Amino acid sequence: MISTERDPHNSSVPRTIPRKAHRISRKDIDSDALKVLYRLNRHGHIAYLVGGGVRDLLLKRSPKDFDISTSAHPNEIKRIFSNCRLIGKRFRLAHIYFRGGKIIEVSTFRTISEFALDEGPISSDNTFGNPAEDAFRRDFTVNALFYNIGNFSVIDYVGGLEDLKNRVIRCIGDPLVRFREDPIRMLRGVRFASLLGFTIDARSQKAIYALRQDIWKGAKPRILDEVLRMFSRGTGVTAFTMMEELGLLESIFPEIDRHIRREGREDYIGTISCLDREQSKGRDFPPAILLAVLFYPYFHSVAERTAGSDTVKLTREILSPIFERLQVPRRIQDTIRQALAAQGRFFALGQKRYRPRTMLGKSYFDDALMLFELIAGGTEEGRKLIGDWRSLRRGGGSGQPRRRKRRRNRAHEGQRPGQR
Repeated sequence: MISTERDPHNSSVPRTIPRKAHRISRKDIDSDALKVLYRLNRHGHIAYLVGGGVRDLLLKRSPKDFDISTSAHPNEIKRIFSNCRLIGKRFRLAHIYFRGGKIIEVSTFRTISEFALDEGPISSDNTFGNPAEDAFRRDFTVNALFYNIGNFSVIDYVGGLEDLKNRVIRCIGDPLVRFREDPIRMLRGVRFASLLGFTIDARSQKAIYALRQDIWKGAKPRILDEVLRMFSRGTGVTAFTMMEELGLLESIFPEIDRHIRREGREDYIGTISCLDREQSKGRDFPPAILLAVLFYPYFHSVAERTAGSDTVKLTREILSPIFERLQVPRRIQDTIRQALAAQGRFFALGQKRYRPRTMLGKSYFDDALMLFELIAGGTEEGRKLIGDWRSLRRGGGSGQPRRRKRRRNRAHEGQRPGQR
């Protein structure tokens, strides 16, 4: 990763870009988000579109979320919006609900919490502040840009516009301090860099590597969530490579890291590349399949060395430590185990005395076939097998096992009524 080195400027006087000098248009902003911004503004509050939404609009990408920050306190927001619900304890937020289950998230401007003065993660973060303080407490410069609905300008306190231009993910403030405050920021930095095709600045890279084992001081469900996000946007190979280079793969998946050191990373890059290609076509995959793609080369290597062993039992033995470490939900664990254990049977199609139709009735067949398509899709032989299985799937109807008619044992049942 090629990086540039620069300290973000530290000034309470922002750089303000007027409407005519930036590329954000209101037609690209969600209509319900605009309603929230306008109403807050009419009630006399400062209201900004913030975070990734501003970043993506400036990059001409379609934002996934439209988050809002305001000078209004949570209870004031609730009084303004009847469709509002307040959530969170450490970080109090307002959720504004709209038709179709849409939620616009609104936060109050915050300053650095007094708890941030202590070593380690922040335990409370409800100290309200002003826009400048709110900008400096955010994680990365490109995520700290504001769009002001009052005059349609873009506001930059931290040098985010320059980093956006230079395609750099840079931590706001001292990376060692910011990553200790919230270790999950290390994974977020990798996710943003891989998603946007940016580099991570040198200071942040060094801090991530130095603090890589501190990742476990963060909440385990958040670690799992960040990993799933990294591999769900079609940029998994880049994310995987960055995790390996920065030591995060070693910290989170030491089994995979050791396997790569022994046998190389080609199998991982191959399967994740297939996943990226399918996602670039607009295909979505459930969390279990995303993780199964990541685990398959490791599982396959162990299975080859222990040929003839019970594959379901094997998946339980080698993956249980990972599942426990990441607190993977039981339902997802079961799907991963079943899908991985079934792969040998997909490759066995065409072998003598193999009955493929027995697979069609398995409850996990569709998930296992989805994984097989990603594992085998990189070779001509694999693509042929995928086509054959798809043909069988279409010919097998719903894939549910056929009900056999029960043959009644007349000898035990005796004669039917009316028979002699």
